[in-house]
Amino acid sequence: MKILRKIFFVYISSKLLKYNNHLTFNDLNFKKLDFTNYKQIKNFIFKEDFHKLKNRYVQSFEFLNFSKNLGGKLGINLSKVSILEWFVINKKKIGYPWTEDLSSKRLINLLYNYEFINSSSTINETKLLNKIILFHMNRVMFDFRHKNIDEITSYDLIAHTLSIFVLDKNNDKYINYLDLIINNQIDSLGMHKSYNILEHAKFLNNISELKNICLYFKYTISNDVEESIFKMKSLLNEYFHFDGSIPLFNGANNNYTKTIYESLNKDEFFKSRSFSETKNGLAFYSSKTKKLFFDVVQPKKNKISQNLSAGTLAFEFSCLGEKIITNCGASESLGRNPEYLRYSAAHSTIIVQNTNVSEIRESNHHLKYPQYVSFHKNISNKNTFFEGSHNGYQKKFNKIIKRKIEISDDKNKIIGKDTIISVKNNNDRIIYHIRFHLAPNMSYNFTNGMKNIILKTKLDNIWLFKCDAEVVIEDSILVDNNTTIPTKQIVLKGVINTNKLIKTWSLEKI
Repeated sequence: MKILRKIFFVYISSKLLKYNNHLTFNDLNFKKLDFTNYKQIKNFIFKEDFHKLKNRYVQSFEFLNFSKNLGGKLGINLSKVSILEWFVINKKKIGYPWTEDLSSKRLINLLYNYEFINSSSTINETKLLNKIILFHMNRVMFDFRHKNIDEITSYDLIAHTLSIFVLDKNNDKYINYLDLIINNQIDSLGMHKSYNILEHAKFLNNISELKNICLYFKYTISNDVEESIFKMKSLLNEYFHFDGSIPLFNGANNNYTKTIYESLNKDEFFKSRSFSETKNGLAFYSSKTKKLFFDVVQPKKNKISQNLSAGTLAFEFSCLGEKIITNCGASESLGRNPEYLRYSAAHSTIIVQNTNVSEIRESNHHLKYPQYVSFHKNISNKNTFFEGSHNGYQKKFNKIIKRKIEISDDKNKIIGKDTIISVKNNNDRIIYHIRFHLAPNMSYNFTNGMKNIILKTKLDNIWLFKCDAEVVIEDSILVDNNTTIPTKQIVLKGVINTNKLIKTWSLEKI
């Protein structure tokens, strides 16, 4: 039925376009922050027929931002030729590239770059460009009405809002829908439910753009939307390491961190918040010298959760201006994070039988992830305790995982206790790994046999890692700013031969 509706839409729209050449789209650039990956786009934009490439930078028309930045006749011609030829190829297609929020992203990039693209156009070129925009507006409004609430992204919100205002199809029913969608995608603390700090920043930026769009068209947004913006800003302000980077969970990277950070500094001052009521998400501890981020996300069966990594109970730790423990990061190659960077092994966490704790993507029409993830935070005697657990390995391996991290308020020290509990007696040979991915440019030496490791950081700080069992050092990587940096990881590994395996460790500056 959906396919038939889309076919009918494409047919009708192609007919109506002939009679809608009167519209102009000037003064519709509401861009605040620039999240264009110029490095990736530079790799293909000068290639012949690049508009035929099936990557998200092309299919979202993000290359228009590169062309505008390039400027001059070359930038304008790259834009116009690519748009027109792309539309001839794709205008009658039903599926990709009209899936997800690609239509919305194309429309936004067309409108935000309209004056640049059209700066040296003939009358016929302007008419054709307007037809393409109008086609996208109608398609965005059609798709918006037929999407589930979890499928509607912040780009869909911007594109749909611009479309109904420009085409004078404003209906309070659709505008008021903003509140419902926004509240559906952020949690009670103000965190975007992707639990990816970069996606959180993008969502916040888009909602801020949406606010300006509504003001431009003299529409007052609700107090709930205003409150959501403030909560998201306030929370984002806390989610930076001391080196200015963001924590690398669920596909986050630092390609745009400087822009995000500077934007926050230019905005209102946000009083530090404890967020002690965290039940689901990225819990954090912050002091003058230490920061720790802890993944206690409870995955759900929805679109918002589909790109979560398998990093449950992973953590990142920074101290005295530099990161010590990290995750492997993420890449934006071709617009998507590679699968291997989503694996449990790419995170500083506990792993059973070399198996991912969760497979968020669909497999055989069902989703696999922990059915419960619990978290508790306690403060006692100037120490803060993070306690998390999950059952992601119970169904396949009969194991429950628990992690407890104690953070000393007055010392540069953390203490960990990792527990693997067998819920059934069995004689299966099950192996475990506990991984601690180290920040780059750290040297190491073993002491006390193979149980202690002395670490020297990039800033010449000395740390002692201690464990109640032998540990090894293995190669690792950090992928950030689309660059793969070789580094090391501390690994505890062995066979689970008891009903309750407990491993304790500590990391202390000496």
